[in-house]
Amino acid sequence: MCFRGFKLARNWLVPTLNIIRKFVVRKRTGDLALLLAQKEKVNWSKTHDLLPKANREFQIEQFKHFCNQLRICYREVEYDGLKFRQYFVTDGTWQIEFDSEKGVIIHDSPLCDEVTTEEFVLTPEVRSRVHKICGGTNYSLVLRNSDHLCNYIRTGAWISFRMAKHTPLRKIFDNHLSDDQLQLINKMPNDLKFVDEPSDKPIYSQVGDYHVQFSQSKEILTDADNDAYNILILGPTGSGKSTLINHLYNQDVVKAVGSASSVTRSMTYTQGEVVWTEPGKWKKSDKVNIIDSVGFCDTELPPKQVHHMIKNSVKMNMTYIDKVVITCSGRIEEPHYKAIKKFMKWLTYEDHKHNFVFIWNKCDTLSDQEKAEGLVDMSSILGTDLNMQFIAPSGYGRLDKSIKLNHCLGFAPGAPFEEVEKNLESLKNAVFIRDVTNKRIPVNSESC
Repeated sequence: MCFRGFKLARNWLVPTLNIIRKFVVRKRTGDLALLLAQKEKVNWSKTHDLLPKANREFQIEQFKHFCNQLRICYREVEYDGLKFRQYFVTDGTWQIEFDSEKGVIIHDSPLCDEVTTEEFVLTPEVRSRVHKICGGTNYSLVLRNSDHLCNYIRTGAWISFRMAKHTPLRKIFDNHLSDDQLQLINKMPNDLKFVDEPSDKPIYSQVGDYHVQFSQSKEILTDADNDAYNILILGPTGSGKSTLINHLYNQDVVKAVGSASSVTRSMTYTQGEVVWTEPGKWKKSDKVNIIDSVGFCDTELPPKQVHHMIKNSVKMNMTYIDKVVITCSGRIEEPHYKAIKKFMKWLTYEDHKHNFVFIWNKCDTLSDQEKAEGLVDMSSILGTDLNMQFIAPSGYGRLDKSIKLNHCLGFAPGAPFEEVEKNLESLKNAVFIRDVTNKRIPVNSESC
């Protein structure tokens, strides 16, 4: 064969071999995905719990051997032909991990070829979370894996980065999961949830019926919930989101504690009904979903992780949003306004300005001048329209009343009703009353 003929043959052969190689890899990946999915379906059919066994107390005793300085590490392993990272928590000697066959195990096997990803301290909160997962058995590569376990121990959030949308591992299983199973990805197992029964006692008896009548809290929403009036609460950790939600319900339905760490470590969907009435004339009601989100700039959760956690949860559970309530308090730091602006862009603020409410919160001790200056500063930093408002439509008992969408509010614990009455009305008018000329915000699953 002449040199030219050899060159032509090579130019044809190399691309052809590449195509064949890609086909073989794709077929092998498809076969592997099918095999893994069949095995995983057994785990998916079980309840979303860790299902601890009788050795739980023994493991709690074993954990007493751990020192105070902890690390999250991983080693490369193979699971039914799939190579991935097995995460574990260690103090350098003892280890705790979630094994696919044995469940949660604690041991002191020698470390080998481990890679450290995070370092943290054994606080009382960390110890409490470890006690909760001890003895766990219900492993699932998709829903309850070693990544979930380690992140939960360190932060309290049930998150696996490798199961985030569009990741290679997620793509393997997406087509094999039902819609209900998809919604359980990165959701807290039932037996780890913090159970805090809502108080039936109203915060203020003078409020009357103008608030959401609480019905239930949920981790995920169903198609039946889509027609409700959806309110998303966003803001930095410690800005008072949970307090605002409790006042919208006029009862304590979510935990509210002022601290540097977010009280809310997973998205919580609370549901109820708000009743509109004019005595002797008419009465109507709206079903309401209020979403309590993870706080921005949490001291333990990385900003990127919080951002993806909120977006993925909203996209998974909602088709439309009616009101976005963004709350800040005190000095608005650079990480705060950057996080807020990212969500404003994703939720198309420029096209839906009447759907956004901006609250500078915890202003109960400020003078009127300080409140006005703070509101101007917040508007300038976030790039919002400080004069944004609309006229309340008839049927809400607020005809010809201007509804402002920028507020300085403050709800001191235990404050007399007379001190918060105007703030309560401003909050509820801005959040509950909709501008009928404005469209709902569509949650586009491809806009991530």
